[in-house]
Amino acid sequence: MNASPENSQQTNNGIYELIASQFSWAPLAVLYQYLKSLDTQEYMPMLTALLEKANLNDKVNEQVQAWEQERINPNRTRLIVKLINHTDLDFEVGEHNLPLNADEQHPTLILPWDIQTWKFDLAYTRRLGSPSREIFKHCIVFGDKAFGFRFDFGLRVNTSFGVISPTLTPVRTHILTSIGTSPIQCTTRITRTASEEPYGFTVELTLS
Repeated sequence: MNASPENSQQTNNGIYELIASQFSWAPLAVLYQYLKSLDTQEYMPMLTALLEKANLNDKVNEQVQAWEQERINPNRTRLIVKLINHTDLDFEVGEHNLPLNADEQHPTLILPWDIQTWKFDLAYTRRLGSPSREIFKHCIVFGDKAFGFRFDFGLRVNTSFGVISPTLTPVRTHILTSIGTSPIQCTTRITRTASEEPYGFTVELTLS
């Protein structure tokens, strides 16, 4: 028995509502263009692909939360990076100065419209009563001469000595720069910080 037009419309409306509810991570300009075409079946494969990316975003967020909640060595600062690629470009990982461990999940290839997350447990050494010092400073280069970007990040701990005990102030750097001949819009923001040593933090990078 064929479904009535009314039931078919209700089914489609349910699918559209489910899809729209998943797209909080997408740029508004992209959402606007897709939502304008919801009354045609021509764009359903595209919308299905976007829904798959929304599900991927959820999985990545779950991984980020799991890493944030793990207990780690107090002599290691955990940096978690989430990257969202809102472009149709792929980026290979180039040079970097990271001391990577075998158990760390690090970047290899960023695919078009990809969402990834990585964690780095970086050495944290600061003796009691030591002055202000830079704990670490690293960079990773992605892409090529045409389309590329560079991620610079680091941690410095400033110390001010008081009468009773010193005050420690962590300064976290996170800079995302387009370095290819064709510019890419790059943004970065810190989404979580630890208030105590070794001052771990989570950074979200977005390419568009």
